[in-house]
Amino acid sequence: MRATLLTDLPIASSLYAEETESLPAPALCTVDEVMVRNVIAVNPDTSLRTATELMLEHAVSGLPVVDEAGLLVGMLSKTDLVRHQLDEDSADSVTLPSGQHVLEDTTVEDVMTRQVLTVPAGASLAEAAKVMAIAGVHRVPVVAPGGALTGLVTTSDLVRWVAGLP
Repeated sequence: MRATLLTDLPIASSLYAEETESLPAPALCTVDEVMVRNVIAVNPDTSLRTATELMLEHAVSGLPVVDEAGLLVGMLSKTDLVRHQLDEDSADSVTLPSGQHVLEDTTVEDVMTRQVLTVPAGASLAEAAKVMAIAGVHRVPVVAPGGALTGLVTTSDLVRWVAGLP
């Protein structure tokens, strides 16, 4: 029996030919080309309940935390929320429609991750992907030289870029 390469089949050959349009190398493409610019962000004094509701409403797994000047001061992720809930064993908790519990008086600042990995505006996709892979995170804030949040690049953005999707 002779082995047949998938690309030897007529239908596969035509599909393969259409999909092989070359993309710019990740080192040449920048995060500015794929990042989300309209980022949902919260302030440190935002209630944890409000932040949780925003995450659920917008189906996001993390929110950048910015101060009044728009400077990045932290990140709030679903992992932070779960870790906080496991640490808290309080009768003051509130149940959200989704069944999650948060404390009424807790703010984002009480729970957020303060040491956040970032990439500068203009960084290559390869650099952003490397940061995410090494740190085991799914999102990296993009910051201007002064530290202002300019966007967010996620693993989903990278996958869309690889697939050639908008």
